[in-house]
Amino acid sequence: MDDGPARVSLMRKSWLSIVVAPALAIGVVAGCGEVDTRPAQWDYISPALFQPNCATSSCHGPAAAVSGLDFSTPERGYLSLRGLWTWVVVAPDAGAPPAGTPCATVKGTFVCEEPTRPLVTPYDPAGSRVVNMLRARDAPRMPPDRPLTEPDIRLIERWILNGACEVGVSCGPTPSNDAASDARADLRAGG
Repeated sequence: MDDGPARVSLMRKSWLSIVVAPALAIGVVAGCGEVDTRPAQWDYISPALFQPNCATSSCHGPAAAVSGLDFSTPERGYLSLRGLWTWVVVAPDAGAPPAGTPCATVKGTFVCEEPTRPLVTPYDPAGSRVVNMLRARDAPRMPPDRPLTEPDIRLIERWILNGACEVGVSCGPTPSNDAASDARADLRAGG
């Protein structure tokens, strides 16, 4: 009796279980404990993540700038996340606007600029709208067609935990509240 095909099949299964399965297990375990060494800095995050994934011709590039957001350069991207302003009509009986607030009369209506819709709250990733959009938590997922990977989102969270500085790693002293400290420890540990 010829058991050649059965023997070849058994040898294949043995080879797979002896060589491939342990190699996959080692790869999975090694992947779980890896530390992200990419810098949690805007000058890295903007060109590496926001520009290629968000500043497309139909979304948040200079041609479309959907919702007023333009991530085509680090400067425009940072302004989009941290410094958007909108013109607000000021009622005649509202009193004088705060000093330094840009105001104008447009077609007979007095308007002033006010900060609006900050997408990043320094030191608070969970309170930052951009993180909620990247994770699709109570907001539409962004980017909608190619979601960022978990390590990419964590890198953005680390940047926010460090103060969401436009330049450098740290903007200064960090808040000492326990929630921020716990969040920083979780992100550093990869959790």
